[in-house]
Amino acid sequence: MTEENNKALDVLVNKIAALVNAGNERLGYDKTFKATIWGKNADGTYQITYCGQKYDISSALEAELSPGESVWVKIPGGIFRHMHICGINRRKTNAHN
Repeated sequence: MTEENNKALDVLVNKIAALVNAGNERLGYDKTFKATIWGKNADGTYQITYCGQKYDISSALEAELSPGESVWVKIPGGIFRHMHICGINRRKTNAHN
């Protein structure tokens, strides 16, 4: 391969990488995390905190949740207005591990 071809190939590879990176930045990913229920609102939503911010969110579960209960919360596609409780964290932590 000539040096000219190598330079052209480098330009092509860099352009493709830039396009892929730009596309990946626009994709939304689900985010799931543990949270603690702080309270229940009159409209049936629950109060949690995430990254220091309080949120009132719905639950996809039929179970009644209580303050202090540990739950799994999902943000589908990175869209915060769709944040919801998707599970109960029943796993007990072990202080010896």
